[in-house]
Amino acid sequence: MNVGIDIVENKRLENKKENFIDLILTSKEKEEYEKKGLSYLTGRFAVKEAIMKALPNTKEYNFLDFEVLNNIDGSPYVVNHDNLKISISHEKNYTVAIAILKE
Repeated sequence: MNVGIDIVENKRLENKKENFIDLILTSKEKEEYEKKGLSYLTGRFAVKEAIMKALPNTKEYNFLDFEVLNNIDGSPYVVNHDNLKISISHEKNYTVAIAILKE
């Protein structure tokens, strides 16, 4: 089992340009970002950073290799990666995420 964790200061991502967002979010994630705003972006960025830290050989991956959506109950999951378990938490100024790779 491998674990990755990441924390983001939310204001760091407040004014990111579209080209940055294109590197982080898949098309489905962008649709949700347009509805939910900054907290959605900070959560996806933090969890994808955590995923990369949990994986061996991270140089083989980029952020768009992982699509993070929400179950009906609101909990996040990684599409087509049942071996990755994730959690995202938001606080006023920070977002934190954890990823656990079950081998």
